Amino acid sequence: MTTSLNMHRAENALMKEQAFSSALRRFLEYGRECLLNASGDVPPLPEAADFEPLANMLARARDAFAGDLTLGLGGEDSEIIAPLLAAFNLGGYACEAADRLIDATDQARDAAMKDVYSLSDDVGDLPFGRLIPCNEFRRALLGQIPQENHFLFPWLTECVQFDSDSLERIIQAWDELWGRTAPRDDAETLVPVLTTIQSDTALMDLLKSEARFHASVMRAADELARRQHMARARRSAADVPGIIDRLVSWFRIPAVSGAVALVLMAGVYFATQTDKDGRPRPIGVTAEMLVHHDGLTVRGGAESEPDVRKPGDTPPGEGDAIQIRFMLEKSAYVYLYHQDSAGRLEPLFSDRLDEGIHIFPDGEKRMRIVRSEGNETIILVASEKALSESELDKALHDAIDETTAQLVVIHFQL
Repeated sequence: MTTSLNMHRAENALMKEQAFSSALRRFLEYGRECLLNASGDVPPLPEAADFEPLANMLARARDAFAGDLTLGLGGEDSEIIAPLLAAFNLGGYACEAADRLIDATDQARDAAMKDVYSLSDDVGDLPFGRLIPCNEFRRALLGQIPQENHFLFPWLTECVQFDSDSLERIIQAWDELWGRTAPRDDAETLVPVLTTIQSDTALMDLLKSEARFHASVMRAADELARRQHMARARRSAADVPGIIDRLVSWFRIPAVSGAVALVLMAGVYFATQTDKDGRPRPIGVTAEMLVHHDGLTVRGGAESEPDVRKPGDTPPGEGDAIQIRFMLEKSAYVYLYHQDSAGRLEPLFSDRLDEGIHIFPDGEKRMRIVRSEGNETIILVASEKALSESELDKALHDAIDETTAQLVVIHFQL
């Protein structure tokens, strides 16, 4: 009941904000009562001109929903979508009231309502699959509406049958779903979701991008380590953000806080090969920092070229975003870790990469420090062969035998 009451308050706030006439507000309240099967007095009709602000509000709400605002929603984002749902509700109330009260012979009012009808039809075609993470909120709203009128609220009913975590699970199982190797339960639950949302190109592109990034992080640990890692991140979220919080921050774009200098260290382990005389020969790896001054992501427009910082160069400033670029002289297994000021290690990336230049994170993603925690390290381990846990532990703690391998640490001052 609280959810429904809050939505009614949002509707009233929107009518006040848009300066709807008193007659239009009574007209809309009548339509609401009809759809909720409540009794109400028939109000006097608004003037034809009174409907124009309603049509303008619907047009803005439709355009806002179809844009980036509704991409990447989480279950906690009901406050973001509440005003949009309230606007769509008001359009629905107007249509219901008009069907009952405006006669076709009333040409002025009938013509004024045509835009509202048309916009309400447009709203019904919006990509409501984006609201799946907010399904609990939508179900609570839908529970206050008589079943026979549910079809008049597509912004509440479309995709509401899916689990709220469906999009998150699609990101996690992306490759398996498209490769038809997903477990039966995932396939049965998630394939219908994919089928429903596949026409929403922007949402599909976002899921694909996040799935690619998620895979690069999760390949760094086995199943047990992954679960422990996520549990630690959740437990620490209310305190000082760990690396998972920072990863999320690349998409959420938080403000930078703290002016304490932070030390980033890229440790490059040179795995050995054997030359023709049987002597150890290292695989060459170099690393440098790309410093971006234009924020975390590019959403239209051109981004200026990043500064390239090597050890000893001028450090990046507060609020800058960074990437680590490294070059492999030969194909190698690459393991990338974050080490916090207390020495705790979190896996970021693990894969076999071809020789050449690689950037982490790739594409338009960036790393930016949310809060300074003292000395922190990003450690890159490169090896010709896959390393066991014990070998990785030795490399990460500078305990490699110097006769067989060489350890290089590169400091980037922030």
